Amino acid sequence: MKDRNISTFLQNFHIAGRKSIFYCIILCMVATLTIWVGGVDAADSFGDPFDGAKLQNPNWEWRNEPADWDVGETSEGYLYIDCGQNRNLWADDASHFLYQETDTDMFDVETHFRAKWNTTSGVNGLLIKSPSDNNWVTIKFWGRDEGNKGHIQYQTKAAGMGPQDIQWRFGDWGDIEMSMRLKKEGDTYTAWYKAEGDEDWMDIGQGTFALTPPLQLGVYAGVAAADGNLEVEYEYFTDNMTPFPVEPGGKATTTWGAIKTQ
Repeated sequence: MKDRNISTFLQNFHIAGRKSIFYCIILCMVATLTIWVGGVDAADSFGDPFDGAKLQNPNWEWRNEPADWDVGETSEGYLYIDCGQNRNLWADDASHFLYQETDTDMFDVETHFRAKWNTTSGVNGLLIKSPSDNNWVTIKFWGRDEGNKGHIQYQTKAAGMGPQDIQWRFGDWGDIEMSMRLKKEGDTYTAWYKAEGDEDWMDIGQGTFALTPPLQLGVYAGVAAADGNLEVEYEYFTDNMTPFPVEPGGKATTTWGAIKTQ
């Protein structure tokens, strides 16, 4: 009788042991998955969803901060900039520039924006700048007068990157919606845009230009003329290489690229 009880005990012990090992394996897998999904720190990404009532990425800095700007107040889910005048980016940079400092030689970022203007010259877009060189690479939307309407330009300081301007094909003058994407691989830059109605990225072109780090990467806007107005709303700033982690209400941490993409 005693031998039978001992045998039953050992059998149950082994079954319980195997179950415990199984549960431990499952817990380890869940923990690993949680770390993999949520392990991207905001400080490691250039991204920002421009949700809520403030900038989400802690690394943003302003140069020539506009008098009137907000996140989520004017338009929910957008960074809003009401641009000042004489804020051009061409031979000099006087633009309202929201940037993050970096020394990376590789990135892939994109943004989506809405712009309304009533001026002969307004600018906005993506910008990577070297303060020590006082030079940059930019994809710029140049809003112009009602006759010229506007262009997409791919430029360095007071010069082009090589590819021709993308001429107006964007609907009504004074009101535009567009996505822009800029990729850096060493000194080589590749640029794309996507206008309202475009399903795929449209090629702007590729160019080579050396910039000395540290660099400043971000979005900008400004009325280039002495009069008129320009309002720009950026929907997001996406880092395609290191997506920004966000926590939607009531959900586990996930990445921005899985929620809000173009």
